[in-house]
Amino acid sequence: MNLVTRSLLDRIADPALAEFALAWDELEELIVQTYRRGDCPPEDARRLTDLRRSLQRQIEPLEHALEPHWRPTRIDGEPVGSSPFREILAVDPPEAFIGNWHVLRLLPAAREALNHLLLESAGG
Repeated sequence: MNLVTRSLLDRIADPALAEFALAWDELEELIVQTYRRGDCPPEDARRLTDLRRSLQRQIEPLEHALEPHWRPTRIDGEPVGSSPFREILAVDPPEAFIGNWHVLRLLPAAREALNHLLLESAGG
């Protein structure tokens, strides 16, 4: 797990946000592994599909809270423009993460936004 995220999770009391952050962390890890390997084994494809479906449901109540945190994020100096969470969760099938540089570039914007929301929720 991302160390900053782990430290922030220890300080928040919102179980829905914590569950989302943990699932997002796992999704992020699988996306990076898939990209690096250039392969998506069946067990990873199943897990990516399950995580994606779960996160699509979980993000609904968090979208308004996440938006002010992803809006100021940038990629190569340019505004992200739309929710990096929604863009990443829209990728289907899981094999579409192979070689998907665009998604890989969205991951830091999503991570930054999530960590800012966790920090805000932790009272920091």
